[in-house]
Amino acid sequence: MGDFQMIVGNAEIVALSDMNCVYPTPLADLWPNVPYEGWDAFRDRYGDTFTDGGHGTHMNIEIGCYLVRSQGKTILIDTGYGPGPVEYLGGLKGELWADLTAKKIDSAQVDTVFLSHLHLDHVGWNSIEQDGHLIPAFPNARYVMHRADLDHFRRPDVHARSRYPYMDECIEVIARAGMIDPLDGDSNLTDEVRAVHTPGHTPGHMSIVVSSQGQRAHIQGDVLIHPAQVTEEHWTPLFDGDPALATLTRHKLLNELEADGTPVISCHFPAPGFGRIVRVQGRRYWQAGL
Repeated sequence: MGDFQMIVGNAEIVALSDMNCVYPTPLADLWPNVPYEGWDAFRDRYGDTFTDGGHGTHMNIEIGCYLVRSQGKTILIDTGYGPGPVEYLGGLKGELWADLTAKKIDSAQVDTVFLSHLHLDHVGWNSIEQDGHLIPAFPNARYVMHRADLDHFRRPDVHARSRYPYMDECIEVIARAGMIDPLDGDSNLTDEVRAVHTPGHTPGHMSIVVSSQGQRAHIQGDVLIHPAQVTEEHWTPLFDGDPALATLTRHKLLNELEADGTPVISCHFPAPGFGRIVRVQGRRYWQAGL
């Protein structure tokens, strides 16, 4: 098993990266319900998630995606920020396409693009430019997301609050091509890959459970943004649309993952994002690795 590959029974999970970046909003503003000194307890344990060698005032964040191969299907989970440049990240450009190429994954082979939710950093490579026009990046795929997110992010008031008007470029392009299959609840993508509704971060936020041959793994999307939330599950970032519901979802998920020892995969934790929930002196922590 390689550092960026996990085998779950007969299924395979491959970690991909679009970028690693310094998020421009300071920790104190990004996490409004967290006292700044609260981070001190986690700076040594998760030093690579903070700037300045673990001592800085900003968060380093991975923008990860995952490829799942199951029962002859190739499923891409989330598509990162996209080609860019992303102005509020200092002009960074997404590298998912290059990573797919490096891992010899042909975009035409992707059967399903599963979008955990419709924030910009999860939908950016849904489309690419060709001859001056945007086209779906994965021409043979069905794009799958929860209908609640599709309805929510299409609302004019929600769209108007976005710092970047991405819905037309990243969602409506594939909608006009007739490639969207919205989900109304938990649903199997294959007999081994199940999408489950984990709301709070967004109304339709979903996670993925891979289950095969008695083995399991949980790709949790943005239920957790930072490893410290495994310990301090009530910490909520600005990104959480419904902080109270996000906290309830996080509590339920962490209880389940700890109880059965299921590996948890986290796209915003340091790459490749594979790890487990462990207890240290009676407290829950994220432990990277398998």
